[in-house]
Amino acid sequence: MYIPDFKYHSPETLEEALKVFGSNDSIAPIAGGTDLLVEIKQGVRHFENLVSLNNIPELKNISEDENYVYIGPCVTHSEIEESDIVRNNIPALAETVGFIGSHQIRNSGTIGGNVCTCASCADTAPILIAYEADVEVSSAAESKRLPIATFFLNHHQTMLSKGELLTNIIIPKPKPNTGVYFEKFGLRESASISVASVAVSIIVKDKKIIRTNIVVGACASTPKKCPSAMKVLVNADPRELVKGSKTLSDIANAALKDIFPIDDIRGSAQYRLDIVKTLIIKAVLNAFERSFSLNIVN
Repeated sequence: MYIPDFKYHSPETLEEALKVFGSNDSIAPIAGGTDLLVEIKQGVRHFENLVSLNNIPELKNISEDENYVYIGPCVTHSEIEESDIVRNNIPALAETVGFIGSHQIRNSGTIGGNVCTCASCADTAPILIAYEADVEVSSAAESKRLPIATFFLNHHQTMLSKGELLTNIIIPKPKPNTGVYFEKFGLRESASISVASVAVSIIVKDKKIIRTNIVVGACASTPKKCPSAMKVLVNADPRELVKGSKTLSDIANAALKDIFPIDDIRGSAQYRLDIVKTLIIKAVLNAFERSFSLNIVN
């Protein structure tokens, strides 16, 4: 099947791009095109206008200040994986993008595309929620900053309105004694699509868990935080977070009460529940191991 005709725009400034978006209805941005071009070719989506964002420098930048890491939406997964800024400050994100697709996909696909496509199985969404990231959304009239946890509305549906673009992803630099870990399960080892995924963050202070996020992906239309499991974890004695403990089992069982998995071609709801329980135990153990200093459990 051939790609239908469309008008191609290649702005060189963000201001120009936002002006184009504000003046057209049937329009979509394109950077890597690893999802969009496939869906257009399959006839799933159709646009009269496509706007390349690849010539806009500020959308392809990774930077940092004292408190935050900033990632432009057109940064590729490979660039994130190899970035010293990312690896030194938010290493679990660098690890996560290494799970996405193949080398070819990671070299072309962008974090903004992964976020804005808003597929239920997107791998960057749970880890960015675990890191408590924000997104910057811009139009010709204004820019606004939103928690990324509120950005995802439904499968393939985000908070973006007509004329708006995702222009930045803003991740706070983790506090000391923070551990973050992402785990996924797919049906094959190479280029697998998540059947279920889990991202966990844990902050430890004075031998206590003071804050945590547990996020389950690929089991519903959007990533889901697990407040019941988070409550069990934040009140747990860190010394009880060991393999085979009742506390770990309680955390995992609590998480199952927070999610209502879907049935689809990759797995049934019950299959996903079984997988999530295992993934949460593994992710919590690894996040905790990354967060504590040796004297916490002594």
